[in-house]
Parts: sequence; structure tokens; C-alpha cells
Amino acid sequence: MTTARDKPPGLAAVLGPVLDETAAELGPFPARDPGHSSRIRSAHAGTEPVAELNLRLQDMLTGALTRAWPEVPVITQGQHHALEVLPDDCVLLAPPSGISPSGDRRADCAVTACRIRAGFPVEGIVDLPFYGVRVEVDRGMLSVTGDTDRLPAFPRDTVLTCPHHLDLARRLLPGRPVAEVPTVGIKLVLVALRRAQAAVCLPTSGCGTAPWDYAGAALAVHSMGGKAVASDGSDLAHSRPRAHAGWLAAHTLHAAADLAPLMHAASSPSSAGAASSLPPSSTQDCA
Repeated sequence: MTTARDKPPGLAAVLGPVLDETAAELGPFPARDPGHSSRIRSAHAGTEPVAELNLRLQDMLTGALTRAWPEVPVITQGQHHALEVLPDDCVLLAPPSGISPSGDRRADCAVTACRIRAGFPVEGIVDLPFYGVRVEVDRGMLSVTGDTDRLPAFPRDTVLTCPHHLDLARRLLPGRPVAEVPTVGIKLVLVALRRAQAAVCLPTSGCGTAPWDYAGAALAVHSMGGKAVASDGSDLAHSRPRAHAGWLAAHTLHAAADLAPLMHAASSPSSAGAASSLPPSSTQDCA
């Protein structure tokens, strides 16, 4: 007989205390600090600079997961090989994003994590330390800690996108409000909590989203009656996580269907000019 004491801890129980520590670490971090930075492999085999603070906080989070589940691999940014085939039982982790290598703090800082069992997402966390809000999803049930009124709220029908898709999204949605929010997890949480109607990562050349950036947050959208789908039509909350060139999330099924043509319009030849105007660096990661 299995008792409550025998039941293994869930993702929220494992990461909750260390997320509190992470928030405490970020609190006194100066708005600007030259510090040190490293270059790591990105999810798309490029390189990108990462603040040493990000790496230290990533170690804290990974350590907590490894201590709780020593046999469960933690898949996080820098492991681009993981995009090919993820283990059936693992944790996807996106450490604090929104801190630049120069030490800038931005409100779009987020930590996202997702527990994968039998190949599919079952638990997710999105922690927004500078807003003091944490969203947890466990088998379809969503809970929120903190004051959601601190989160930004956008006008009705607003579509969120990342900064380097802003101009293209405005061209494809004439007359509709479009706003930029850099971090994938925050965009999806804002949609789940109905602070914005929808969010998109347009499937343009040289762009993509890694599984650890969206998997846990997609569960939040679905748990609140919304829809999060990849550009190939797969349900981000109920399919095996992998890298996607583009995705769309909306807080109602009707809104998702209404915006679905965006995925095709963005990848059409007429949008190639905007895509080619992206910085000539390695693949852009919509995170």
C-alpha cells in the first residue's frame, strides 16, 4: 500500500524552495554590473553569451532536481543534442532568462520547468521572480502564488510576440494591437491568465523555440481552457516536446482558430524580406 508519505514529491515541492532562493539571489542583483559572462552552446548549435549569475542559478535549480530524482536527467539550455530525442522520463529546465550578460535586470525574467513522464508533459512551473508570481500546473490543475495584478495587462485582442518578430506581426495583423514580450514562458502565462488574448512565435527563417522554454507554460494555457499549438499543428501541451520553428497560443479555442492563418502567412515568400532582416547571427531563439 502506498501512503502519502511514500508518494514521491512533485515538481512544485522540489523546486519551490530553490525558486525562493533564486528570487532572493535576483533581488539584490544590481541593475547594471559588468561582471563576467560565458559563451555556451545554444539550443540551435550556435553560441550565446550568458551571465555568470544565470549559470549559478541554473546550477542551484539543477542540483535540487538531481537530489530529489537522481535517476531523472535534467535537460536544459546548452544541450542542443537533446532536441533530437528527449528521454521519456526527464525534467526540462529553462534557467532564469531576462538577465543580459552585462547584468541588466528585466521584468521579463522567468524560470520554467516541466516534468516529462512517458514522453509527455505532466507538471509545469513558470516562476516570475520580479513580479512575485509563480504558476504551477499538475495534471491539468493550475495554481497561482502571488498577486497577478502585478503582471502587465494588455488591451483586448492584443497579440504578444518577441521583439524581432514585432514588425512582421504588425504587418500580418493590420489594425490589431501587437506588443513585444521577449520571454516565451511569460508570454504563455499572460495568455493563460488572460492578460493578453494570444501570443505567437512566427515560423520565420532562422528562428525557433526549444522545448524547455515552452513545455511547462503550455500546460498552463491548456489548463485554463486555451490552446497552444506548433506551426505543424501539434498540441504543445499534449505532444512529445521538441524544438519548433513557430507556435501560437490563445486563451480561447476560437481565438486560436482565428489566428491560425498567421502560421502560414509568416512562412510564405511574401514574409521573406522581414525574415532576412533579422540579425545575421546564429539562429534566433524565441525565449
